[in-house]
Amino acid sequence: MNLSTYRIADRLVIEVPEIIDIANNHQMAAGLQGLLHAPPANGVVIDLRAPIITVAGLQTLLRCQRTARERGVTLSVAADRPMVRKAFRLTGVHRTIPLHSSLADALAAA
Repeated sequence: MNLSTYRIADRLVIEVPEIIDIANNHQMAAGLQGLLHAPPANGVVIDLRAPIITVAGLQTLLRCQRTARERGVTLSVAADRPMVRKAFRLTGVHRTIPLHSSLADALAAA
């Protein structure tokens, strides 16, 4: 799985184009954690592009949030897909990881 990254101001944006599920969870987690261990930015926005998110995906993002906090980095998620946003709300993950309806909103809130 390829993760695209780019910078906007002092934020690192990580594009996640695929569904994070049990089949790719370990690969995705390793990629995200690697980027979080040496972020040359004040904050990270994970831009979820997939139409849904699985429990494995939510767990991966929660682990990323712990890593970011330990490193003093702000982490948030941009997700414009209704099913992804609903999964965050139903599970309460939105209380732990700031969730925004667009990348622009996530960057503005930082």
